[in-house]
Amino acid sequence: MAEEVKAEQPAEQTPAAEGAQTAAKKTAKINRMDATKLASKIEELEKSGMTGSKYYKHLLQRKRELGL
Repeated sequence: MAEEVKAEQPAEQTPAAEGAQTAAKKTAKINRMDATKLASKIEELEKSGMTGSKYYKHLLQRKRELGL
């Protein structure tokens, strides 16, 4: 019985490992982006129609802060 429980535990940990991999692919922090990166991200979001998202609004705010 104990062997069966041990065999099931690695299977439960697999989705968590996948989540860690996707977490490693996070986007760069907005306050660390340069002007070209900001412009490309804003353009991507406008093309995809995501202009109402908080991320888009934060990008625009950062762009204003930089005086672009």
